[in-house]
Amino acid sequence: MIELRCKYCGAPLDRKEIESDSPYVTCPSCGTTQQRVDAKAYMDQMMAQIKSWIGKAIPGGFSLSQTDNVDPIARHNIFVNNVKPMLDVELREYKFALNSVISSPLIVLPFSKGEPVRTNHTSTQAFEFNAKLKSIEPLAVDPESRESITDGENLASAYAMIVNNSNLLTDTTPGRFALMSNNFKDSAESVRKCKGYEPLAARLDALSEVCSASDMVLNGDAMGCSLKTESAISKLEAAKKDILANPKMAVMIRAVDIEIGQCRTLQNVTGMVMNGRTKDPLKMLDLVNKLSSIKYPPSREWDRLLGRQERDFELYGYVESIVSAKNGGTLPICPGAGDVLYPFWDVDLRYSFTTGSFLSKKTVEVTEDLLVPATFTISAEALSNPCSGLTDIFSAAPDKSFFDRMKGDQDSISGGAGIGRLADSAAENSPGSREVVIPLSTKTEASRLVECYLDQSARTHNQLKLSKPSVKRLIYIPCGRSANGISLPKEFDRLSPAILRNTDLEKTLKI
Repeated sequence: MIELRCKYCGAPLDRKEIESDSPYVTCPSCGTTQQRVDAKAYMDQMMAQIKSWIGKAIPGGFSLSQTDNVDPIARHNIFVNNVKPMLDVELREYKFALNSVISSPLIVLPFSKGEPVRTNHTSTQAFEFNAKLKSIEPLAVDPESRESITDGENLASAYAMIVNNSNLLTDTTPGRFALMSNNFKDSAESVRKCKGYEPLAARLDALSEVCSASDMVLNGDAMGCSLKTESAISKLEAAKKDILANPKMAVMIRAVDIEIGQCRTLQNVTGMVMNGRTKDPLKMLDLVNKLSSIKYPPSREWDRLLGRQERDFELYGYVESIVSAKNGGTLPICPGAGDVLYPFWDVDLRYSFTTGSFLSKKTVEVTEDLLVPATFTISAEALSNPCSGLTDIFSAAPDKSFFDRMKGDQDSISGGAGIGRLADSAAENSPGSREVVIPLSTKTEASRLVECYLDQSARTHNQLKLSKPSVKRLIYIPCGRSANGISLPKEFDRLSPAILRNTDLEKTLKI
């Protein structure tokens, strides 16, 4: 207990900092630099609080400094009757808090900022609880009590360092990944001493390597980053198998899946560098950061879908495919002039409707193609009014006379113009020097928008019977630049999605 503590997070300072003659010391856990006298003052304050806590827990007249002279049975009775009831409440609270924290992803990609995990304690409180437990170790006589105390110490220490790392997620200061790597490594060592927490220790070891890899790529070492990341993925996959066999650790499954996805994204970026597909990993990571930092319009109906962290990795996949195409690969591109390739979801829609009356009444089945701009997710108009976010085929229905409808001569209540032919013309080709707009929606989200559109359309076409739409693929359509943003090919005719009529290409993410 005779050591200096960080006044900002409560972590013990390194021995080299304690023994140094410098008036300043730097915390190895949170990275803050402070005056030595302030760290000493915080240590004195913490010790006073612990003494006060011990004074409330232990009968008057008993001193921990004289524990060795006290009969073991008396010590055991004091622990069981006076100390343990207070400790058990706090131990349960900290174990629950740790389980809550580890159910969330604990890392971010370089250049990215993440939201800190919501916790019931600060790192200072967790480190102070660890110090409390150390102070009463002499009272733990039997093996069960000693195990309870040491488990509590280790879990509190690991929890405190994870909370510190969570706070570092909001920062982009150089060197934060080195701090996070050390914190994960130390927390893994602490957790490994606790029975039943082996999968968590393996996960934390892997995250330490991921952070080390992130630090490498920020310092220009793409090869080192790739090797470290590959090792981390292997360790996370192994940890996942252990988690599946350990119900106590099951809360981590979703978070580990997300972390594996983050590692693969980092590996893909460094792979692009080593394979010559991009010469600047930092520029690519900056693009990935901008992609993950997009603020989507708030919408009660869409918040859950757009808030999924898993969706980022699908978007990162689009970035990788575009970069690969720019370096000798291909994308599904429609023929045509235009120096901007805009992404669209090609959707196959089948529906039927009833036409005619009396003896001429019949059911007609129709197949249409819809095109959904893959950037619709950043448009509040599209999220609230689906028909504005796609080729609105039901607003462009062919004109039929009343008598045609009565006789059953109506063969469609939608107008797909040349959309189907345009979509079918997409073939694998090189984008060349053309700019490619990055898709900002997933296949699931495109399907959801079309379903909302069909619900909207069914309210105005009561004879309409719909089947589930099928999102076939993502295609890229050459578009020109115009005063309003982009000009779509003539095949769109009257079906230009409303949200593309005033598109600010300068603010659109492109490669």
